[in-house]
Amino acid sequence: MAAITFKNLVKRSWEKSESHESGAGAAPQFVIPDADKEVVRGNILEALIRAPHSIQSQLSEVFKMAVYADYPERWPGLMEALYGNLSAQDQVRVHGGLLALRLLARKYEFRDEEERAPLDGVIATSFPLLLHIFRQLLAAPPSPQVSGYIKLVCKTFWSATYMGVPATLLERETFAGWMGALHTALTQPEPPEVAALDSDERPAAPWWKAKKWVLHITYRLFNRYGQPKHCREGTERKFGDLYASECMLHFLDAHLGLMSALAAGAYFSPRTTNMLFQYMSHAVNIPAAYKRVGAAWDGLLHNVAFPLMAFNDEDDRLWAEDPQEYIRKGYDILEDMYSPKTAAANFAHDLCSKKRSHLDAFMALVAQVLQAFARANAAAAADPAAAAAGPSAADARRVDGALLAVGCLAPLLKHKKPYKEQLGPIMATYVMPCFASRHGHLRSKAVWVSGVFCDTAFPDGTNRGPTYMAFFEAVVRCLGDPELPVRVDAVVSLRHFLEEMEDVEPVAPALPALLNSIFGLMNQVDNEDLVFTLEVLVDKFGEQIGPYAVQMAQQLAGAFWKYAAAADEDAEGDDDTAGIAAFGCMRALNTLLESCSEAPALVGALEEVLYPLLHRMLSTEGQDIFEEVLEMLSYLTYYGPSISERLWGLWPQIEAAVNEWAVDYWENILVPLDNFISRDTERFLTCAQPDYRASLFGMVRGALTGEGYGERDVVPAAKLLEVVLQNCRGRVDEWVGPYLQLALGKLNTATNRTLKDTLVLVVANALYYNAPLALSALAALGVTGQFFGAWFTAIFAVKKSGKPRHFRRQHDKKVAALGLTSLLAVPDEALPAEVRAGLPQVQAGVMRLLIALKEQQAEAEELAKHAGSDDDEEDDDDADFGEDDDDEEEDEEATKALRRGARALLGEGSDDEGGEESDDEFTDDEEVHTPIDPVDPYVFFADALAGLQAHMPARHAALLAACDANTQAALGGMMAYAAELKSKPPAAAAGGEGK
Repeated sequence: MAAITFKNLVKRSWEKSESHESGAGAAPQFVIPDADKEVVRGNILEALIRAPHSIQSQLSEVFKMAVYADYPERWPGLMEALYGNLSAQDQVRVHGGLLALRLLARKYEFRDEEERAPLDGVIATSFPLLLHIFRQLLAAPPSPQVSGYIKLVCKTFWSATYMGVPATLLERETFAGWMGALHTALTQPEPPEVAALDSDERPAAPWWKAKKWVLHITYRLFNRYGQPKHCREGTERKFGDLYASECMLHFLDAHLGLMSALAAGAYFSPRTTNMLFQYMSHAVNIPAAYKRVGAAWDGLLHNVAFPLMAFNDEDDRLWAEDPQEYIRKGYDILEDMYSPKTAAANFAHDLCSKKRSHLDAFMALVAQVLQAFARANAAAAADPAAAAAGPSAADARRVDGALLAVGCLAPLLKHKKPYKEQLGPIMATYVMPCFASRHGHLRSKAVWVSGVFCDTAFPDGTNRGPTYMAFFEAVVRCLGDPELPVRVDAVVSLRHFLEEMEDVEPVAPALPALLNSIFGLMNQVDNEDLVFTLEVLVDKFGEQIGPYAVQMAQQLAGAFWKYAAAADEDAEGDDDTAGIAAFGCMRALNTLLESCSEAPALVGALEEVLYPLLHRMLSTEGQDIFEEVLEMLSYLTYYGPSISERLWGLWPQIEAAVNEWAVDYWENILVPLDNFISRDTERFLTCAQPDYRASLFGMVRGALTGEGYGERDVVPAAKLLEVVLQNCRGRVDEWVGPYLQLALGKLNTATNRTLKDTLVLVVANALYYNAPLALSALAALGVTGQFFGAWFTAIFAVKKSGKPRHFRRQHDKKVAALGLTSLLAVPDEALPAEVRAGLPQVQAGVMRLLIALKEQQAEAEELAKHAGSDDDEEDDDDADFGEDDDDEEEDEEATKALRRGARALLGEGSDDEGGEESDDEFTDDEEVHTPIDPVDPYVFFADALAGLQAHMPARHAALLAACDANTQAALGGMMAYAAELKSKPPAAAAGGEGK
């Protein structure tokens, strides 16, 4: 307990943590004083050496943390102390020295060349002595202690050479010494005392663990230096040349010797077997190694790899005693990485990909196995007395391996003649009978192979014909198999079939049974592939899922909590399978919500199930799935019948996340906050505790004024100001000034085009909201003339292609036009002098925006009309506002005249921002709706001019006088176009922006 407490104290307090919360009320972090650290550094090595094993493991962590933090700057004497222990005669001290050296080398295992500089001195000092110890250990009688020491030597060598070759290894004597020692360690036979161990203890014996690390090193050397031409120039290339010319083939021969022993029945631990096949898979692709093995390749595949691919005793034991564990191992990615069976299958694929003759010879072997099994089945069917027994268990195991081989070779078989034409008949002849086998593992393999090849053309010429459906129905029947692994494989295979189906209606009647089967399995096993199948069902069946949506959400939420808990337990491990599964659950839940979007009551029922998940995961705990959590909240706040009290209660959690760590998620945060404002505006405006208006302003201000935020990342934050101004028109007067001050303050320093446009549109929205109020705020800031001058320049700026440089989306052009149009009717007393004098420029700017908007709308309609065609030429015929559609030339001339008139008033402005922008051009999202959707900008502009003519005739006359003949003609055409629009029945008004 003392060792554990000490370790935890050091872990928590050796250095000041950047993640330590230091806000109001938080206690200051305790950091171990320097004097105490000096005491630890001065004694930890001796304590590590003397401690018994259970305490040594805790002190090793303390030593590692101190080394990582303090070596070499604050621990200059460490290497001298290590060397003294390594050269001692006392084995206990040697072991302690080896352990400490391994931990020191591990600090630099994944560092780049510059950061590894201190390691050079460590290697130069310790490697000669380390090699001497290695040789002594190899010559000593085998024992668990000796094997443990060898493992430490190998792990130290691994860490020291992982990212690069130390210069000392290029010395002839040192190179020969290390390579010779590794070769000796590789070829040493298993000691009798290890061979005598119980089968459960044998793989974990120190001797086999040491052998595993030797194989790790030899594979790493082969993989990295077997082809010197792929090595970096310098030390690595020199080492590669040395390795390839002097010892690569000797190591290959040693591995072939081990493979021969494996073929003869010698025992190898699962991990070492896996490493052997990884080595040989790599040898396939190195010309010198491939040539060296020569005619022996097929023998390795047929006599060593193929038997390992079969169902074995360990599989049988797990199948019978612990089917859940059998399933876990079968679907665990990490298990696959370490599995002898998977390594053998990968070797088969790599070798058969190398040369056609290997594939043909191996498929002939597989065919023999399958044909013999088919004959045995036929004989059993013909003899009722022998039918009950059927083929033997040994035969069934070989067929299992043959089917695994066929499935693993699927990428080759599907694309090579004559196999791709024969796959359908092979499936029908050899796989279909396995569905009726009395051996559960064969039924399972038949289900798996069917899923792998469900995109294959079957004997009836189509993968949608009777044979295809027969396989599909056989897989579905296996959902009710008495064996749990068969049922799980059936669910996974079902997903592949459904993904291939374009029309799933014939399957719809079976949907309830399919869901019940999957739900039942989810209660029995933790398997993320079941979740993925549910996601496909939701995607394929859409609204038909409705009656089962709540139950499905309960299942997925329950699965999410299990996987999330498992991911937390393995937070510091390498296996992220549980985290991937939890992500899959969230993705499936969001797919489910989208499929229920047309049923608000159902979305409300789903909220009941999902709220606990949202409440907990809108925090640092949910960082890995934060986008999915926000998407879920977006669905619930948009498609639900209303926004509930508890969903509003999540707003403060979003605020806390934004202010503390979630600024990178603004694009995702915008949507649910928009929904809150647009779908429950009254609550947003009237609630005092919390004050949502002040909260929103604080979040946006933090994003726009904080340091270290990317400009493109905070664009959605600025858009929230637009959301408020449009949805709360006339009800947030007190916020117009702060909004404009914030937007214009950021505009002064912004360099990103998209952000600059968005900030200008905040002002445009404020003008549309209340032009006199917005002008007063601009005047108070003293930026009126400067701002409008920059705005007009931006309106007329174009790219080299002639396209507008700013306000590229239709929505942006519309907002800008509405804002400028709102200025035209502002009374004289509320209109600053610089704006009053520039009203002709305002009118010209509006017309430029509306012309560009009309052109963009016409292009969009043309693209929609000719979707899928290759014709992307621009059509200017629709870019006019004339009354007579037949008089295209006259209308085009009017448009050009307007442009000339506007340029005469404002100047070209097209070259003010040199060079083409690299920002991606935003496009309008058809799914996004805003409160200004019912407002037609052409009608709005025409009404504004008509109002001027009626109530401010002098201003109207001055505006007309500023236009030349061409501009006046185009203006007349625009007024006529607006009148035509007004005569049409109004379009249905859209709701809030939302998703």
